[in-house]
Amino acid sequence: MSSAVKPAIPSTGLVHGHSECRYLNETIPVLTQVLALELIEREDRQAMLKHPNTGWKLILHEGGAEAKDKPERNHYGVRVSNNQEVDNAYQYLLANKERLGLKKVVKRKERDGSYSMFFVEPGGNYWEIESYENRRKAGLPEHIAYPWKTKLTEEKLPGCGYIPQAMTHGTMECTDLAASIKFYKEGLGLDVITHVPTVRPHDVKHPSFPWYVVSLEVPVKNKHYLTPRQRYTVAVQSPSALAEAHREMNRRRDEFGATTIEEIKEIPGGESFLICDLDRNWWEIACIAN
Repeated sequence: MSSAVKPAIPSTGLVHGHSECRYLNETIPVLTQVLALELIEREDRQAMLKHPNTGWKLILHEGGAEAKDKPERNHYGVRVSNNQEVDNAYQYLLANKERLGLKKVVKRKERDGSYSMFFVEPGGNYWEIESYENRRKAGLPEHIAYPWKTKLTEEKLPGCGYIPQAMTHGTMECTDLAASIKFYKEGLGLDVITHVPTVRPHDVKHPSFPWYVVSLEVPVKNKHYLTPRQRYTVAVQSPSALAEAHREMNRRRDEFGATTIEEIKEIPGGESFLICDLDRNWWEIACIAN
């Protein structure tokens, strides 16, 4: 945490991303067969997945037939080793679009050295497969461009022509980046950084871990409002730290513009409470047993 202001929440990590899909039985096979994620746990309408090179966990919530498609600016992303693998992934997913039940497979123009493609899985969520090859050539440190210690081999996804080496990021929309940054830093206790030269950093992360959430500023008229099933989980160290964070967030609620702060509730393995921030994005503050 680089800010001199003591944050309301003494966060120890950005530990989970949450995503709503329609049916787990449609989405899980795509995420495991296409993105190299591994299924860790599964319950009736919820599943936990994890990339073997990333500590961040993805919690999938089954919303059923009424679950809406999510916008492109609310996606998750994985990173491959080089630009050629992005091209290979595009060709592979395009050729297997019908078999996998993908709704869309598109290439994106390179942006500031990020070369990528998107697809929409059957549950209505966008995913990005990206390469930072040109950002690395432009001087981005290797451990940031390639945030993995052990490189996965072709055996992980045989015959695809690409291998996601890490699950790197999620994204969300904001309508006032400056006000949102105050909440991310002074409220959630997270850093806001950038991977490219800019006067307006917008990647939200905990300083101890490489994965991050991109906060994309959009006009109010273009903002999409999602349910609490689409959220990010920030961890604190203990039940007492959670209780204190809850008190402090309520005390500073007007300062941060929080629209909702729910009560602390029991969850599997611990306790948590939900915050709906000034942009009506959802966050979970949790104390979870290891």
